[in-house]
Amino acid sequence: MSDTRKGIVYALLTVGLWSTLGVGLKLAVSSVGSFPATVYVISFSTIAMFLYLICVGKTRQIAPAFRKLPWFFILTGLTGLGVHQVLYLKGYSLLPASQVIIIHYLWPLTMVVLSVAIFRERTTRAAALFVLLGFVGLYVVISNGTWLRINLGTGVIVTFAGSFCWALFSVLIKHWEFDIDVGTFLFHVFGLAFLVALIPVFGFTFELALTDVLGLAYLGIFPTAISYVLWNHALRLARTSLCSNIVLLMPVLSLVWIRLVLKDDITAYQLTGFAMILGSVFLNLRYGHVEAD
Repeated sequence: MSDTRKGIVYALLTVGLWSTLGVGLKLAVSSVGSFPATVYVISFSTIAMFLYLICVGKTRQIAPAFRKLPWFFILTGLTGLGVHQVLYLKGYSLLPASQVIIIHYLWPLTMVVLSVAIFRERTTRAAALFVLLGFVGLYVVISNGTWLRINLGTGVIVTFAGSFCWALFSVLIKHWEFDIDVGTFLFHVFGLAFLVALIPVFGFTFELALTDVLGLAYLGIFPTAISYVLWNHALRLARTSLCSNIVLLMPVLSLVWIRLVLKDDITAYQLTGFAMILGSVFLNLRYGHVEAD
């Protein structure tokens, strides 16, 4: 099997694991609450990432990497693995899983906006139009056919804020050089530290059923830690553009799982808005190239 085909297999396995997050997180949040679920998922993921570093012999690189970019790892970890996770899982407690998936998937388009705003990356008119198309798709989703009477409830605001945080996290890690394995572990460490510090505010529980423990362990290990390792292998073996297009399958598969397992109703307006968001991401990948200064 060629490297490209291996990369495609790794990318498809990654997408398959990621697609189960919507169902898994909705079930976890419904059972143990959004904040405890967040803490448990990131805890399992952090442990899994540390074990991975042991396997690849990179544990000695942790301290030097942190000393080189201390505030970067702290602030970026708080944003991507702390604040984002709290907001993202809170969205699942306030909205149907299908709506969370659709709204959160605006992050690739928000990345384009943040890249221009923060790092002054050059962009094209086509890219700007594709981003606008994506946000029109979001309007269609949250209006659900009412058009001028949109419901900007807490769930929509929280979920979009989570999407914004993930876009900011992605933009920040794109513009600094560091070992991605060690860096991801450090992001987990500081994200988890942030979550632990919030326990006195939001509360926590150790009283979990065995099914809850297994479900949370699955979410932290497989769609989070293991999928990250698979994704890195995919990017090394196959073209980035090819992997990016394969990722477009993830929200589609997520909605399929949500419909089959959770029996969520997915309206025609949600599908239309989702198609616009998905199409805008694809068009940006294909034609809306962003160039660094």
